[in-house]
Amino acid sequence: MSDWFFMLGEPLGASETEQVRAYLNGLDLREPLQIESVRDFASAARVISHPDWDRRWWDAEQLERRRLLAKATTAHGSSELLQALSHSTDESVASHGTAAVQAARLGCSDTGLIRAAAGALGEALYLAKLAELALETSSHPFLLKRALFAAGHWPLSLMSGCFYVF
Repeated sequence: MSDWFFMLGEPLGASETEQVRAYLNGLDLREPLQIESVRDFASAARVISHPDWDRRWWDAEQLERRRLLAKATTAHGSSELLQALSHSTDESVASHGTAAVQAARLGCSDTGLIRAAAGALGEALYLAKLAELALETSSHPFLLKRALFAAGHWPLSLMSGCFYVF
């Protein structure tokens, strides 16, 4: 288990910035995108709730999720795949508590925002497990996204040519 969310509010290091860039490139979001660290929960809330977020990020992840699901189903069969993916949620169960602890550390008591953080981690863990079951390499964008969470950060959103990470 990782110390999820322990670096919230801290700027991205050079290696983490490269992980973000590789993650975005892996989703074919290759145009020059700025990467920006978010420093607090209030800013994170504004970013994730902004109405002008760029759907290309979501669409690219969903397209890749469908591709991996087909590939993993072929490799493992539907029943075995469903069972393996169900187990991927076990690790995300504790994520709510970890998110709440880090939120409290940073002065945030917004339960909706804490649930959003935990939910984003749960989705990232599911997608990473799907990539593993589809026998993707460690440079797969979903595995890089999980690595960002494992490094204590929360990838938030793509908006106006900028990808935000808390």
